[in-house]
Amino acid sequence: METIRQLAVLWNYSLRCAQASALVPACNSFWSWVTGGAVVAGVLIALYILRKMVRNFLAVRAEAMRIAEGKRVADDDTLALYKADTDKLFAVSPQEDVKERIRQALDERKLGDPWRRPPGGKREGPG
Repeated sequence: METIRQLAVLWNYSLRCAQASALVPACNSFWSWVTGGAVVAGVLIALYILRKMVRNFLAVRAEAMRIAEGKRVADDDTLALYKADTDKLFAVSPQEDVKERIRQALDERKLGDPWRRPPGGKREGPG
């Protein structure tokens, strides 16, 4: 019962201060609370609008990145034209000695590359 009486008193005080001028000293606390509430409501509305704007901006940016990625990668038909035949690249029979093949390839490269760097760091080659 006491709470209802306090609310009634607060309601009457608010009505009298709302009708009176803002310069009345007895209503300073009322107008301070009203101003604070208006500022808080304004900030909450601004944050809500800003949140919506940022969400839309990020969605547009993600869509632009998705479109750019789609343009960067070729379509399936083009990829099929240039697909590597991986079966031939890694076809090594179990009988062949892989170490020997690697050594031979390195020796051929050493003989065929006149501009290779020796272990000392200076270039060798014609001239």
